[in-house]
Amino acid sequence: MTIKLVKHDTTGELLLEGRLDMVTSADAEAIFNETAQRFDKVILNMAQLEYVSSAGLRILKRLHVTMQKKGGELVLTNVNKMVTEVFEMTGFIGLLKLE
Repeated sequence: MTIKLVKHDTTGELLLEGRLDMVTSADAEAIFNETAQRFDKVILNMAQLEYVSSAGLRILKRLHVTMQKKGGELVLTNVNKMVTEVFEMTGFIGLLKLE
C-alpha cells in the first residue's frame, strides 16, 4: 500500500493506493495518526484503494474517534463499490462520512 499526503491549508488529504489489510494497517495507522495531529480535517481519497479488511476497518474507526475527540472531521472520498459494500455490511456506512 502507498499513501501520499496532499496539503490543503488545514486539511490533509491522504491518497490511498492498494490494500488496507493486516499487512499494511500498522504503517497506515502511523500515517493516519500523524495526519490527524497536524490537520483539522482529514480526507481519505480511496480512488485507488482496492480492499479493506477487518484490520483496516479498525484503524479507520480509531481515526474517526481521534478526529471526533479533537473536534475535527474525517471524510472518505471516491470509495469504490467493493469497499462501499464492506462498509454497508459492517455498519460503517452510518459511522463514516462518505462523499
